Amino acid sequence: MADIKTDKAVMTAEDREYFKNGVKTLCGTEMLIMAEFIKQNRSIFTKEDYEFMSKELGRQAGAIWAKLLRALKKADFKEAQKILTGGNGE
Repeated sequence: MADIKTDKAVMTAEDREYFKNGVKTLCGTEMLIMAEFIKQNRSIFTKEDYEFMSKELGRQAGAIWAKLLRALKKADFKEAQKILTGGNGE
């Protein structure tokens, strides 16, 4: 939905919940692509929505980093690859 006054995309509570749940499924590569997309298209979002999306992507980045460190500590390189690329690690 667009705000007629500012001509920016406005997220509803349902949109925010959908985004928040969707971000949790992203692998490292997808998260970086999504973060760059949002950054490059910042002008189409309201300030509040942009900050919300950035915060959620930051949380996911932290979760991915923690998972990656655990996998590397165990020398589980297939799992590390899966965390970064979303593949099956093969």
